[in-house]
Amino acid sequence: MAQAIAILVVEDEAGDFDLIKSFLKLAGFCRDGDQPPVIWAKTLAEGIVLAGQVRPNVVLLNTALPDSSGMTTVVAMNAALPNVPIIVLNGLDDDHFAIAALEAGAQDYLIRGQFDYQALGRTMRNALVRAKLESRLRLFEVALDSAANGIVITDIRGRIEWANLAFTHMTGYSLDESLGCNPSQLVSSGKHDHAFYRLMWETILAGQVWRGELINRRKDGSLYDEAMAIAPVTAGDGSIQNFVAIKQDITEQKAAELLIQKSEQQLELALAGSGLGLWDWHVPSGEFAFSERWAAMLGYSMDEIEPHARSLEQLVHPDDWPFVRAARDAHLRGETRAYVSEHRLRHKDGHWVWVLDRGKVVVRDAEGKPLRAAGTHLDISDNKRLNLEGSELLRRIESLIREVGKPPALLEHERSEASGKSVRVSARQRQVLELVAMGCTSAEIADRLQISHATVVTHRRDLMGKLNLHTVAELTRYAIQNKLVSG
Repeated sequence: MAQAIAILVVEDEAGDFDLIKSFLKLAGFCRDGDQPPVIWAKTLAEGIVLAGQVRPNVVLLNTALPDSSGMTTVVAMNAALPNVPIIVLNGLDDDHFAIAALEAGAQDYLIRGQFDYQALGRTMRNALVRAKLESRLRLFEVALDSAANGIVITDIRGRIEWANLAFTHMTGYSLDESLGCNPSQLVSSGKHDHAFYRLMWETILAGQVWRGELINRRKDGSLYDEAMAIAPVTAGDGSIQNFVAIKQDITEQKAAELLIQKSEQQLELALAGSGLGLWDWHVPSGEFAFSERWAAMLGYSMDEIEPHARSLEQLVHPDDWPFVRAARDAHLRGETRAYVSEHRLRHKDGHWVWVLDRGKVVVRDAEGKPLRAAGTHLDISDNKRLNLEGSELLRRIESLIREVGKPPALLEHERSEASGKSVRVSARQRQVLELVAMGCTSAEIADRLQISHATVVTHRRDLMGKLNLHTVAELTRYAIQNKLVSG
């Protein structure tokens, strides 16, 4: 049993109306007590009024009414109920009239007295299905016309059968100018050779989607960049019937990409001259991006360091990490205007690189929590070494000044004591003694001399035992007084 629907029957003969109504019941389209019932109008004018009051799902229309006849009746009812399926009931078997009625908006055509309830039911169902499909097609067409991207449907030879408004705006060609033409005839710029288009056709004729970028020409002669995807539409047997192309004008996007690329190149040149390495940290996820210069500073390539904040913690000198973390967290909490830290990072070959690390939170959420921070690394190892050497030179100068101010007898006595303690010192021990006098820790001496930490400790212990010294200060003073430290 079909679902009850509103049916408008425009028929001036009561007997014919009763017959039609009985057919509709037999076909399952209406039942006693259905709301709304089958609506009966005896004239065209009455039918139009009733149609405005209760919009029917389908109209059964006699074309020979007291107030209207022929095609005028069909046209008037279609104007009053656009998109509602109309089934024409005509007394004559006239093919020309039937075709004209269909062209005027009727869904189907029946000859009075030559159909039964089954034929009427079948015609009603077909009309309702077609109306539903046409409604969906109209909806799709409106949606496609509203799309920002150009959409074109072509036949198997590439001739345009339909295009949306975005395509006409993009190219400057109207729909009438476009229909029946191949898009390449309209917008080809001559910037692509035959091999380019041959590959495109080979792809889509093989049933695959082609995607690419083109330079096309508008109707006014101006060029534009276009990103396009073409998909084949196949029938039930797998044969290709149509092609659908989605087109996007990417001219502004291309211009922006070129501008960004130029800016990035300028930035890279500036950074290369400054020696700065860049880093960018997404705080919630820990994702840590860095520049090639940042990685090269530590002897790594880009793919050798995990792009995560935990990698940074593993690279920082263990003695420096508490201070780095404290400075970083204070800035994340908003306690400082910027994050600044001087600390050591482990180079790929094992030695330590001093860096000046500067950064700042650049994005916070509505609650003030940090989302993204960015900053730079600068290698300051040379500066650190120069400062260390400068401090050592200052200590030597101060020692010489003190020596000059001492009485000759006392100076001679100290030299005698020093010479009395003179022992044999190996070349390696001399190096260790010199670095101890410069203030280096055992770990730093091991890094510089490329020997183990245990070996350095052994040399220091041996030196202090030979010289009967007990502190680093005494060992340093001995090295200076006995000129074992190179100048």
